[in-house]
Amino acid sequence: MKSSILSFIWLASEKLLRIFTGVFVGLWLARYLGPAQYGVYMYALAWVGLFNGIAWFGVGDNVIRSLVRNPGSDDEVLGAAFAIRLVGSCAAGVLAVAGLYLSGRHEPALLELVILMSLAIPFAETPAVIFLFFQSKLAIAVPVMLQNGVRVAAAGLRIAMILGGCSLAWFGAAVLAEAVGIFIVLLGLYLVRGGSVLRWTYRWSAIRSMLVQGTPIAVAAVIASLAARIDQLMLGWFTDFVQVGMYGAALRFSEFWWTFAPILMNSLSPKYVFNIDDPQLMRRNIMRIKAAMLGIGLAPVLLILLVGDYAIPLLLGQQYAAALPVLYVHIFIAVFIFFDAPLAHYLLATNRQAQLIWKSVFLLAANTVLNLWLVPAHGAVGAALATLCAYALTLLVFYRLVRGYRDLGQLQTGALACLWRLARGRERWRSG
Repeated sequence: MKSSILSFIWLASEKLLRIFTGVFVGLWLARYLGPAQYGVYMYALAWVGLFNGIAWFGVGDNVIRSLVRNPGSDDEVLGAAFAIRLVGSCAAGVLAVAGLYLSGRHEPALLELVILMSLAIPFAETPAVIFLFFQSKLAIAVPVMLQNGVRVAAAGLRIAMILGGCSLAWFGAAVLAEAVGIFIVLLGLYLVRGGSVLRWTYRWSAIRSMLVQGTPIAVAAVIASLAARIDQLMLGWFTDFVQVGMYGAALRFSEFWWTFAPILMNSLSPKYVFNIDDPQLMRRNIMRIKAAMLGIGLAPVLLILLVGDYAIPLLLGQQYAAALPVLYVHIFIAVFIFFDAPLAHYLLATNRQAQLIWKSVFLLAANTVLNLWLVPAHGAVGAALATLCAYALTLLVFYRLVRGYRDLGQLQTGALACLWRLARGRERWRSG
């Protein structure tokens, strides 16, 4: 338990620093650029983000699971994961640029940003393999500190660009510079600690096995990525970049909370999910984790409801006043994100990762239909409502009505019962 807590603390420190760069610097950038140019910047981020599922191709939690369950296979696992991520990230970058051009969006500022951000994809995705290696060993203190150092430097670079009055394209270059910096420090640490990329093996059998495991996750990730960004993309398509800027400003206050859900799960899963052979014990662990995650997910909602009226006008000015109702709707998505996060790890641990695809398909379909209905009439607020309702329908309806997912609905019910017993003082955390 102690090692899991320490792992969470170190991972959380990185995310807290991302809060500084993503919120403080990001909001400063929003104020500097104004709603229209900031909308272009956020649209570029959303567009490139669509292709992240291709870039990492499902090579994430299954790497940690393989390293934990098969000691001595490090070089084979890392070699296979690196090969997949390298090819996937290069393909993602090419598709992002080509897709934007073919879509008919030829605005020079937008195209410049997408090209620069696409160049960053290989440098951002390939060193993640090394980070997963350290994470599987629960030895992430130094990797996190090095990444934090790069992020501080990148934040300083962005601040210098704002003070220097740089144009929009320079902030795309900053994304590339940050990715290159993290690539260098993680690779350097791995080599200093005695690792050698020359020892990595690239056996087709290992690559194929990882692809088989990762393909459902990758397909689900691509669909989920589209579902998560369809709101911003449809805003840019049906309205204008000012609405995208308003929506993006609200996201700066709400979306960063979502990053804590996978941090918590990546810290707990090696001990309480992936390392458990008893199905009943695993289900009990998942229910308790879900109960805790639901409680945690309510925290940002309460915080934003208390300070939202003051935060946006103070930090962004009256030019972003229209972002307030967007924020009040969008922040409630955090509750569903936290409550649902343990189920992805449960499906992976039980070799049911293919089911992630159909869940993501339903989420995407619901989000798309709702956006088509709400965005033209209500703009940024409609996009936030559409996304919130899509998550609610997925967790509360899809899991209970679709055969094969009903046990996930039962886990939700069990988690709520667990939370009720905990509130009454009749439940304690126990695990094998």
